[in-house]
Amino acid sequence: MSNKEGSGGFRKRKHDNFPHNQRREGKDVNSSSPVMLAFKSFQQELDARHDKYERLVKLSRDITVESKRTIFLLHRITSAPDMEDILTESEIKLDGVRQKIFQVAQELSGEDMHQFHRAITTGNWLYFFLTV
Repeated sequence: MSNKEGSGGFRKRKHDNFPHNQRREGKDVNSSSPVMLAFKSFQQELDARHDKYERLVKLSRDITVESKRTIFLLHRITSAPDMEDILTESEIKLDGVRQKIFQVAQELSGEDMHQFHRAITTGNWLYFFLTV
């Protein structure tokens, strides 16, 4: 084993002696500079867009799950007396789906919908365009 290797067999690198919590250059960043202010506004805009995207993904997943549950519920119709209860329950579930679709529409109002097209599944887009 050479002098560069420790007991674990890993070589020591030049940057391993540098403290990781300090900057290499000693310059202070002026937080009131026009460049920093521009980057802060870009950061806020991107954070807001990312948050909206995540809300749309969650709503889309909720819509898909509730739609599947409603379809599976409707597949359980086997007899006439059971049918009314199942239809009533499925209508309640579909009202919840409609409310979530309305929330998606509210999130997308005034926005370019094409920026968020990957956040919403195809079935949701189809339903959304048919209801608008």
